[in-house]
Amino acid sequence: MSEGGPQPQSIIHFSINNKTVAVVNRLGQVTAKTVGTAIIQGTIQAVSEDTGRVIVFSQDQIELEVVQLRAVRIHAPATRLITATEMPVYVMGMTSMQTPFSFGSANAGLMFQWSMSKRDVLDLLPQHSEVSLQLLPENNFAMVIYTKVAGRTGIKVTVQCLNVSAGQFEGNLAELSDEIQILVFDKLLLFSPECPTEQILMSMNSQLKLFTNREGAAFVSSQILKCNPNSSVIEDHGQGLLRAGAITGTAVLEVTCMELFGVNQTVITGVQVAPVSYMKISTSPKLYTTGSMPLVAFPIGMALTLTIQFYNNIGEKFHAQNTQLYLALNRDDLLLIRPGSKNYTYIAQAVNRGVTLLGIWDAKHPGMADYIPVPVEYAIEPDISKSTAVGDVICFSTPLVNQEGEPGMWHISPSGILEMDSVSGAAFVKSRGTATVFHDIPGIGKTYREVVVNSSSRLSPQLGPKGYLTNTLNYSVFHFSFLGPCSPVQMYAISNLLLPESHLMCQVEFSNPMFDIPASKVFSIQSKFSIERGSEAGIVQQLISSYQILLFTLFAVLASTAVIFLTYNAFLTRVQTVPIVYIPTSAASQTGKLDSLFNYLEVPKSPIALAHDLVLCWGSPCDLGSY
Repeated sequence: MSEGGPQPQSIIHFSINNKTVAVVNRLGQVTAKTVGTAIIQGTIQAVSEDTGRVIVFSQDQIELEVVQLRAVRIHAPATRLITATEMPVYVMGMTSMQTPFSFGSANAGLMFQWSMSKRDVLDLLPQHSEVSLQLLPENNFAMVIYTKVAGRTGIKVTVQCLNVSAGQFEGNLAELSDEIQILVFDKLLLFSPECPTEQILMSMNSQLKLFTNREGAAFVSSQILKCNPNSSVIEDHGQGLLRAGAITGTAVLEVTCMELFGVNQTVITGVQVAPVSYMKISTSPKLYTTGSMPLVAFPIGMALTLTIQFYNNIGEKFHAQNTQLYLALNRDDLLLIRPGSKNYTYIAQAVNRGVTLLGIWDAKHPGMADYIPVPVEYAIEPDISKSTAVGDVICFSTPLVNQEGEPGMWHISPSGILEMDSVSGAAFVKSRGTATVFHDIPGIGKTYREVVVNSSSRLSPQLGPKGYLTNTLNYSVFHFSFLGPCSPVQMYAISNLLLPESHLMCQVEFSNPMFDIPASKVFSIQSKFSIERGSEAGIVQQLISSYQILLFTLFAVLASTAVIFLTYNAFLTRVQTVPIVYIPTSAASQTGKLDSLFNYLEVPKSPIALAHDLVLCWGSPCDLGSY
């Protein structure tokens, strides 16, 4: 990351003096390779219009040190907490410089396994559990403690190296571990749990605007009754504004409400000014999914709200604080970060797949910090990284739903590439190009996935179980493909709303016609969409024979054959009792076909016996010289 230089900032050229230690790409992302040190330089250059030479406007350099992890330790801002509070913990190296940025994005990755000695005292949950996200073990370098009951428990982390030969741990160890003890005690209550001791917690030099539920309906006033020491809390009379001083202390605040009907109400509460001990990053909104399997990453395109919360040394949350925060990312190409509309909030837009490590700390107290991973992945199925073709039917789906379990709405941009049903997510590919499919859940967010169509239709003829054509219901089939499993709602939308068969033009012709008849006179062809239960459906080309012409043709062939057959049968009936006498003459040499003498030959009475010798000649004289 960089700051300063010409505004608006030009392209920065990064370089490194020792490429065996690490490499840096054009985006300024550094990949560590071996143990050692190197100098990374960033330069803003331009070409002079007068001389044509490269001019350096601004440059800076930093020193990079690549190390091996000698040990790990659990960073816990406090080890004594009250019940019903929360605190982040994360893994550090031996020194304060070895933050999660040093190893949280290692490749090969490190596995972080957390455990507790007593499970009833507190809950140890991964980051983003409040939004129903379940991170992978490679991303669990930070956890959150939620205290439950009084007691003592131990928290242990084991960091495993997936590839020992990578040399990430000193001494080529396979794992490193650390353990801490957490004491949880009960919060002070007045008389009984029905009368809790309420107080306002403020950090030094902070201010808090007071509000009541009777504003505008009654006259509300407030005053400081007692302050110890006197300069710790100051109340701005008539404005309802509390201002904390530069020192710690306590005060008593009285708020009086004078009702218009003559009744007065009074509330007395305590005000405590104390230093901030630690901070915690919370994410929202909560993500709801169908089924019991949570997401492992934030959906791409989703806007996340990061809220920074501050706590004292026993886990009580501050109502007002005055802290100057510093935010950093290990890479800036996956998330777009901007300040939120409220103090100490940020809006993170997930724009690319991958894992971003995000760290926030107090500029005046660098040890007071919190680190979280932000993984981003697609939340829309199916995986269509391979190109799709014109004519494909795609059933998009996502596990995301709203609080009531209802899915969002689907739409596509631009609309000319795919035709989509906005309710079910079923789509039909109409033309080539690139389009983006969006799934929008009001109040939660919007996710998307890109579709690339760069090939034409992949139709291929596939004959049915019978390899012949007939005018019965057994016809030949040509299939379209389905991408992704389709629900009954999507099946209905495809068949009744999208109508894929309306986009298919079919025609048939003879490659080598036997008769001088066009194929369109013999066959009729139409496109039809069929959903076969239990298997993939497709577009069906139904070939139905034109029975009028086909029957006429078959009748002509059969009639001609019958006439010849009956004539030959009648001839055989007449000559079957006539003897045939062969008289050898000198003319025998002229025939050249008979080399034996038959004195008497009787033709069989059944003409079927000669059927295998029957020759039918069509359109040309018969050559019976060999018979």
